[in-house]
Parts: sequence; structure tokens; C-alpha cells
Amino acid sequence: MQFIKQAIKSSVNFFDRLPLYARFGVALLFPVIVIVWISVFNILELRQSVAQLSRLTTDLKLVTEAGQLVGNLQQERGYSVLSLKSGDPKFQQRLSTSRQASSQQLQQLQQALAETPVDDQQSAIYKNLVEILRSLARLDDIRERVDNRSVTAGQIVGYFSAPVDQFNAQISRLSRDTNVSSFARQLNAYFILNRLRELLGQERVLIGTALSDGSIEHHQLRDLIYLTGRQHSLLVGLQNQTQYADKINLVATSTDLRAELVESDQPARLLSETELDNWFVQQTKLIEQVQQVENRIIASIQQQAGDAYASAHNELWRYLIISPLALFSSLFFAWLIVRFVKRRMLLLDKVFMHSHDRITVSDAEGNIVDVNPAFTRMTGYSKEEVLGRNPRFLQSGRQDKAFYKAMWNSIIRHGVWQGELWNRRKDGELYAELSSISAIRDNHGQIQNFISMSSDITERAVAHQRELEHQAYHDALTGLPNVMLVRDRLEHALSLASRGTEKVVVASLDIDNFKRINSRFGHVIGDKTIECMAKRLRAMLRDGDTLGRVSGDEFIFIIEGEKNQRNIADLLDRIRRRASQPMSIDDRDVVITVSLGATQYPEDNHDADTLIRHATQALHLSKRKGRDQVNWFDAEREREQTQLTQLIKDLKGAMHRQQLVLYYQPKVDMRTCRIVGAEALLRWQRADGSLVPPGDFLPHIENHPFSIEVGDYVINQALSQIEAWQQQGIELPVSVNVSAQQLLAEGFVESLQRQLNRYPKVAASAFEIEILESAAIGKIDEAAKVIERCKALGVSVSLDDFGTGYAALDYLKRLPAQVLKIDQSFVRDMQRDDADMAIVKGIIGLARAFGFDVIAEGVETPEQGRVLIELGCYVGQGYGIARPMPAAELPQWLNTWKCPDGWHS
Repeated sequence: MQFIKQAIKSSVNFFDRLPLYARFGVALLFPVIVIVWISVFNILELRQSVAQLSRLTTDLKLVTEAGQLVGNLQQERGYSVLSLKSGDPKFQQRLSTSRQASSQQLQQLQQALAETPVDDQQSAIYKNLVEILRSLARLDDIRERVDNRSVTAGQIVGYFSAPVDQFNAQISRLSRDTNVSSFARQLNAYFILNRLRELLGQERVLIGTALSDGSIEHHQLRDLIYLTGRQHSLLVGLQNQTQYADKINLVATSTDLRAELVESDQPARLLSETELDNWFVQQTKLIEQVQQVENRIIASIQQQAGDAYASAHNELWRYLIISPLALFSSLFFAWLIVRFVKRRMLLLDKVFMHSHDRITVSDAEGNIVDVNPAFTRMTGYSKEEVLGRNPRFLQSGRQDKAFYKAMWNSIIRHGVWQGELWNRRKDGELYAELSSISAIRDNHGQIQNFISMSSDITERAVAHQRELEHQAYHDALTGLPNVMLVRDRLEHALSLASRGTEKVVVASLDIDNFKRINSRFGHVIGDKTIECMAKRLRAMLRDGDTLGRVSGDEFIFIIEGEKNQRNIADLLDRIRRRASQPMSIDDRDVVITVSLGATQYPEDNHDADTLIRHATQALHLSKRKGRDQVNWFDAEREREQTQLTQLIKDLKGAMHRQQLVLYYQPKVDMRTCRIVGAEALLRWQRADGSLVPPGDFLPHIENHPFSIEVGDYVINQALSQIEAWQQQGIELPVSVNVSAQQLLAEGFVESLQRQLNRYPKVAASAFEIEILESAAIGKIDEAAKVIERCKALGVSVSLDDFGTGYAALDYLKRLPAQVLKIDQSFVRDMQRDDADMAIVKGIIGLARAFGFDVIAEGVETPEQGRVLIELGCYVGQGYGIARPMPAAELPQWLNTWKCPDGWHS
């Protein structure tokens, strides 16, 4: 181990003795090798990618031509069979046209193959397509036999289906052999569509033959069922392959005759009622639609392949051009760096030797290894006298051990320390220096050296110290005490007041609309306004009182020794009136007013910082109330605000921990006993499982902006639950309560739209918002617009607790809701209280008159349900049906709930 360390040390010493250029050359050798190797590797890889993309582009062109030929052969197969079976001249004419198209497309494919460059690595697709074309040499022969009617329909199908299957096999091979996933998926979709088109073509021949014969055999029905299953399998596979899958859904609905033939007991009658020509044209159009989607997919693939080839080709040329340039540029810049470092080292040496400031370099143990000539001029010690010594021999003794301990802690922890030091020269004279000490670390974070730079500041040290002390405790503009000094004096005043009966008043004063003064007259006039206000306030306060400037245009003052509360109030009001008098500054009349906030000890029994904060809060209250007034701190209001702040904090934590949960109360059509929906109700479930009643937290935040965040959370949870139930096979609309704060908030409809988009499987009609009828009375026009926009999204809207607010007939006419919910307070006592019964009847009558649906809350007994049904209210919810329950319990309730006797129609 020792030998290895010695060898490494010797190698490092040898490297350090090499010329600068040699050291840079050795250091750059390995990076140059790496750059060359990476460039060559990338160039070879890009060449391979370009070749693969070129071959893919060629194969795509051939496959496209082959796909077009497949379509022509399928059509010719269908017309050949129908012409043979029916002998209808119009089918013979269409067969002639189809043959011309097939022959033309066959020539185009042959031409494409001929134009394809032939090399040793020719693709298997090219070779197989050549073999398939050879198999089509008998095409003219089979056509002649069709014309002479010397061939059967089965022979026609067998001849044409063979090359079609071979062509489709090549399309499948291309999708399997493609390494690019984006191409492979689309090619696979293209293959599926080819197979689907062939199955549709076989179905066209099979049913067309049956229509021509007027009957269908058992084996033909079996083949038809087999084709149907294959088509549906391909459609299922297509769903995950391409964005065009939805375009093929019509396949499942456009072959009604197929389904009727499979299911009918009298297929011959169906065949006799269907006209062969109309059905054949319809099926042909369906096949053409499939082929159109094929063409769009293959066009997209060709575009992407072309773009990828161009990109790879350009990238290859960039590598061929840029890599050598980058290498030579790197070497050139390395040479420039060597020159720069050499000149830099010479410059640093000159700076070190000619610097006016003392520079001291120490090792990791703090011992001096080098000093500059300025060190000798400042301390009187020569370089030879201090080498190897610790700089602590210069200490004067005016700064204690704690000072130096803190200094070295800062250097070790932060790497630097700056400040003033008092040291002693060689002749014993004390001097002050402004010093900066930095720690120099190696790549492993270990300290190697300390560098200290100092300048002699003895002449101004004392004056500077006094100036710093004054600046630390006074405002620069007005010369008044700053908040630190005000706090110290307030603490002293509180300690004196705690021993007697005197009061201590802390007041905060602010110039109203001070920004307008700055914007109108400029900051110079603004600063002079602050100075004038400071003089004015100083003249109004007694010698024993304290006046300070906190920041900007805000002042704070402390009044001590006053016992009478009325005198204090009169003094503050007098200060407000005198401070609000106009000022004349630089021949400009500045009209101002001031606002004050105050608190007093011992009524507000807190520490100095809290009293200052309370005075500032009272000042802000004066601002909100209209300015130019005095307001006292209200401890009770502060406690309420603190409690609300804590409640919001707890609720945010509960949302983060998923402790805010939704319970669901079912809604039932009492005539049919059908469950028509559920209302989502927010519950706060603590970690111990206990539930916090909604009344303990929802009313406290309903007027706070945080209620919007809670409302968005509830909507999101409800939509998520609807989607989860749908996955279980439960289709159950859900309604949520929306507060007026959330309904009328800017961007509510947009937020609702985003949340609906987040759950695309949930239909908007499965979601309903419930608003209190009183929520929109103050801004009915705005509320009506919002509700109309919600309805445009497909979301239902109901008026909750109807009858408890202040609604008028005009209100119902203008508000475009869909459902009225009768408040449970009327339903509960309607059988005992004639007034409640009249209200329930009136609400039901209003609902009918204005076209609203109606639902009753608070159905607690079967008898109440029967009465509501008789009155014409058929939908209800309440404890008599089900209590609110967690989402996990609802499926079991749905399976076990039974309708009370007498509710059925």
C-alpha cells in the first residue's frame, strides 16, 4: 500500500515538472480519443438507420400498390361471382369496369417493382411480391372461363382469394419486421384493415350468392357466422392500434341483413325481400370506406417515414461535417486555453507582488506559506520572519476568543469571512484592518489553503463604528429610530408599566394613498413629504414618547404614562387631524390624510413584537374602512381570524391526507322505487376514524376563498366515484352542493369543464350541481348566465332547500335551473302543520307551472312518501330511504334496499 502511494506521489511530481503544453496534451489525449470513437460510432449507426428507413420507404410504396390491387381483385371477385350466378347485364358491365381497374393496378405494381433498385440485400417483401405476380399469370384464363360460364363460384373465390391472402401476408410481414414502434402500430392497423376488408369482401360474395340463388345453405350460414366473429375480433384489435378506429364502427351496424340471416327462422323470405343490386352497392360502399381509412393510415405512415428518412439523412451529414470541425475546434480552443492560463499565471503573480492590500497564504493547518510585500509594509514583519508561523501572533487582544471562534466557524462552514480585525504591528502599535479570509478546497471538498486579504482602516475605524451603530438603530431618511430601537424602548416601557397602573399605547400611522404622491410629484417630493411628516409628528409628541419610522410611509409611536383612556383617544384623534393638514413642499401643495391603528397595554397583554403587529393590523383595518380614521385593535376579532386560519390549515392538511371524504345519500323515484341518483355530502374523517360534523367547519369557510378550493375537491372526488361505479356496472348520477362563492367565482364554468374532461368516460348528464336558492338572489343575472353555461355542458342544475330563501316568481322565471328541492323542514311537519303542507303544495304547483322537476328532502317515514306521491312529488331522499353512507357501502345497499309498501303506483 505504501509503495502504491509513493508511486502515485512520484507520478504527480513528475507530471507537475512537465511543461504546461505537455501537461495539457496528456490531459486532452483521452477526451480526443473518446470524441473520435463516439463520432465514428454515431456515423455508422446513422448510416444504418438511413438504409433501414430507405428500405422501409420502398417497401411502403410496394405495399401501398399491392393494397390497391387487393381492393380491385376483391371487387372483381364479387362481380365475377354475381355475374356468373345472376347473369344480370348490369353486373357484367360492372365486371368489365372492375377488370380494367384490376389490370391497370396490376401494371402499376409491376412498374413499381421494375423501378425498385435491385441489390444483394433486396427485401423479402419485394421478392414475395414478384412471386405473387407470377401466380396471377392465369388471370386472363379465369376471366375467359367466367365469360364462358365454365367455372364455378367456388373456383372463382378460390382463385382470387389466394393472391389476396398472399398480399395481406406481405402487409403483415412489413408490420412485424419494422423496428420503429410508431410505424409498427400503424402498419399493424393497416394489416387489420386489409384483413377486415377481405372478410367484408367474402361476406359480400357469400350473401350476394345467396341473394342470387334466393336461398342460403346451412354451411353458408356457418361461414357467415365465422366471418362475423372474425370481423368483430379485428375491430376489437383495431381499437388499441390507431386513432381511426372509430371510423370503422359502422361495420358493426351496416350489415343488418347479415344479423337477420343468422337469427331468422326464415332466411329465404329475407332474401326474397332484399334486392341484390341495392345490397351489393351498400356493401361495396362499406368496403370502400374501410379502404379510405387504409389509405389515410398508409399516407400518414409514408409521410412519417419520409420525414424520418430526411431527418436521419440530414443528421448523418451533420455528423460527417460537424464532428471533424468540433474536434479541430476543441483542439484550437485548448491551445487558446493554454495561452490564456500561461498569461493568467503571469498576471496573478504580478497582482500578488504589487497589490496594495496585505495578502497572506496559509496551508490547511493555518501556517503561513507565502506573503506579499504589502504584508511587510503593514505589519513590519519580513517574509522570512513569518513563514511557517500561525497568523494568530498578530492578534492584539481587543477581540476575545468567542470572536475568533465564530470567525473560524464561518470560514469552515461557509468558506469565507469578512469583517474588521484589530491586530498588533511588530513595534507594538495597534491597527485596524478590513479583512477577508477565504478557504480554498480541493475537488473532494478538503481545505488546502487559506487566503487572507486585508487593508489598513485604522484612521476611520472608530468613526465608522459609531456610524454603523447609528445606522443600525435609526432611519436614514428621517433620523428617527427604526423598528429595532422602537422595540427596545417598548420593551423597557412595558417593564415599567407592569409595576404600576399606567398604560402604554402603541400606534401605527400611515399616509393614505402615498403612492399617488410619488407618481404625481416624483420620489423627491415623496421623500420630502416623509421628512415633513416626521417633523410634524415629533412636534406633537412629548419628550418621553417614542417616534419611529417602520418603512415607507409608515410611522410608529409609543405613548407612556397616560392613565385616562379618553385622553388617549383624544390625543390620537388630534394627531390624525394635525397630521392630515396640507403641506407646502417646493412651492407645491400636497393634500394628505393619514390613518391610524392603535392598541394598548395592559388590555392587550402581549410582548413588544405582538403589540407592534396588533397596531399594524388595526392600521390595515382603518385602510379597509375608508382611511382618514383611527381604529383600535380588536382582540376578539383577532381570535376569530386566528381560529379561521387554523381551521383552513387543518382542512388543507385533511385534503392532502384524503381525510375529506364524500358520503352518498340515494334519491329514489317513490312511484317506481327506482334509484335515480345520489347526493354527495362532504364529511371530515379524522385519523382516529371519528367524523367532524359538516356544521363544525363548512359554515366557517363559506365566505372565504378557500371554500372554492374545497368545492373543486368535492367535484373531482364525485366525478372520480362516478367513474369507479361505472367500472363496477353501476350507472348512478351524482349531485354536489356548490356555494355562492364558488358559483359566482371567475372561471367556475371553465374549471368545471376541465374536471369533466379529466374523466372522459363520465357523461356530463350523470353530474348535477345543487345551489341554495338564496345563493344567486343578490346577483341573479350573473348566476343565470353561469347556470345556462353549465347546462350547455350537459350538467343538470337544481335549487336546493327551496322555500327557505327569498325567491319570487320572477326569480324562478329568470333562473334556468331544472329541479326544485323542497327543504326537509317543510316535509318533516307537513302532516301535522297545515302551513307546511300548504308550502309543499305551493312549491309543487310552482314547479309544474315553470316546468321544473321536484324532489323532496327529509323523507323519514313511509307515510310521508305516500303523501308526497299523492301531491305529485315523486322523487325523494331522506333517512326513511337511506342515511348518507360511504361510497363502498352503496353497492350493497342497492342490492338489499326494498321499497316500502304503498309506494308503488
